[in-house]
Amino acid sequence: MKIQFPSSKIKITKHSIDTNLKSNLKLIHITDLHLGYYSNLENLYQLVRLINEQEADIVCFTGDCFDDIAQISFDPYLVIPLFRTVQSKYGKFFVPGNHDYGSNGIHTVLDIMNKSGFEVLLNSSYVVNTPDGNIQINGIDDLCFGLPNFSSSFQVPNCHINFRIGLVHEPDKVKLLDPNIHLVLSGHTHGGQVRLPKIGAIYTPTYGKVYKQGLYQIRTRQFLYVNQGIGMTRLPIRIFCSPEIAIFTLKSH
Repeated sequence: MKIQFPSSKIKITKHSIDTNLKSNLKLIHITDLHLGYYSNLENLYQLVRLINEQEADIVCFTGDCFDDIAQISFDPYLVIPLFRTVQSKYGKFFVPGNHDYGSNGIHTVLDIMNKSGFEVLLNSSYVVNTPDGNIQINGIDDLCFGLPNFSSSFQVPNCHINFRIGLVHEPDKVKLLDPNIHLVLSGHTHGGQVRLPKIGAIYTPTYGKVYKQGLYQIRTRQFLYVNQGIGMTRLPIRIFCSPEIAIFTLKSH
């Protein structure tokens, strides 16, 4: 039995970030699905439907797709048809989390995400070309079990960049990222899963102790967002910590 109090409904949070783009773009950030742990294909179907209702320009997924791919009760490759239906005008992007490495399952997870139409970023970057300007998306491998390389992920493209996004599952090493990245998206903490009024998160994991939930200003023109995630792990419980889809309006200058 899973417990979600006071509400199990996915909360859509809305934010805006100033950019040098010519017109507004909509970015959707999801993280920490933990499929297989009190979360199944029907839950994924409902999540994809909710994402598609938002009509995103870009979708970013910051890891922990599966809780433990070796322990789930369904064929993990069955998620591919659902993930393929995620709609995004300019692409969808993925970096792995620590649970994606569980049971040596990382190669399967990356294969699934590639076949699902996600651009997988492992210490690499991708330039999204739009009529409104160019967006560079930089992805870092998982800090706990991957081979993160903060310097190699930031590659200087041969075109003008209007806005830079960083994707990293765990938030606490954000200051190692290139300072020219404007918006860093993370997950990992689940917002604590259990939050108490006036106290906040009771517990957060390693590399999620400093930045636990929400928006932080790291530098003058650099922000970090720590998403509460969709799923659960360890204990099937959320208290005052709703599952979250974050929507960012990248505002034109």
